[in-house]
Amino acid sequence: MLTAVIFYLSSTNFLIARSGPATVLVSNEWLVGHLKDSDLVVLTVADRMWMYKNGHIPGSRFLWVSSYATATPELGFELVPLKQLKTAMEKLGVSNRSRVVLCSVGGNVSATARAYVTMDYLGMGDRTSILDGGLEGWKTAGYATSKDTPTFKTSSFKPHLKADAIVDADYVRKHLSANGVAILDARAPNFYSGKDAGGFLRSGHIPGALNLYYVTLFDTSNRYLPLDSLTKKFTGAGIKPEDDIITYCHVGQTASSVYVGARLLGHRVHLYDGSFEDWSAREELPVILESRSDTVKNKSFH
Repeated sequence: MLTAVIFYLSSTNFLIARSGPATVLVSNEWLVGHLKDSDLVVLTVADRMWMYKNGHIPGSRFLWVSSYATATPELGFELVPLKQLKTAMEKLGVSNRSRVVLCSVGGNVSATARAYVTMDYLGMGDRTSILDGGLEGWKTAGYATSKDTPTFKTSSFKPHLKADAIVDADYVRKHLSANGVAILDARAPNFYSGKDAGGFLRSGHIPGALNLYYVTLFDTSNRYLPLDSLTKKFTGAGIKPEDDIITYCHVGQTASSVYVGARLLGHRVHLYDGSFEDWSAREELPVILESRSDTVKNKSFH
């Protein structure tokens, strides 16, 4: 029996899951039609339990953001160990036969997108979707919420890793000048240009990186833009239809929204988990600061 998992995001009509591999996004209407499916699991993605307890889609389960990405002594937001991911899936009742849909609360689209990247990494990308518009879109559409915590059985889950869904600095370095590979910076233009350092050791961007600010991929209701509009955003940033994409941001969260956008458009995509926090701290790695190559700390220029 197929099991479906749903993490909240927002409801859009241009993509509705059908038979076969899961679409990246599903609508409120799709979810309403499948809420009572025995194979459906709904996960509410949130930083704190109270966000879940204040109301969620009936039958949904709580997915704590820190159960899949958290701070380490080295970096601010990193993928947790595989054993911990496996345990988290099993405690949530997610099996390899699960059908996964992801949903946000309070507009946390990037945290939810990061959950999608994690599921893709675990080999569940073709069984995972995002509810486009999240809990807010669900409530705006007039659908009911619940404060009840559902009961469910734990499961057995075996990861089948898509290992290059999440990559490191060495992978990025080796692909800096690779044909058909685009490095995409999801930060605001002031960070990309180096005008602001964001609290890191150096400012600027990875050499050759293009800039596509992640917030521009959403409308005012936190729904992903229609496909034709998304295509224009990526094309305008310099992305070619056939490009593989490596995306990064400050710490690897907001870039996840660009990862999802790229998947919507059919790109093969990778998330640089350490992102610019990691890259800028490695003094042997170059960054571009305005029109100059900067291979030392910012303080040398200020």
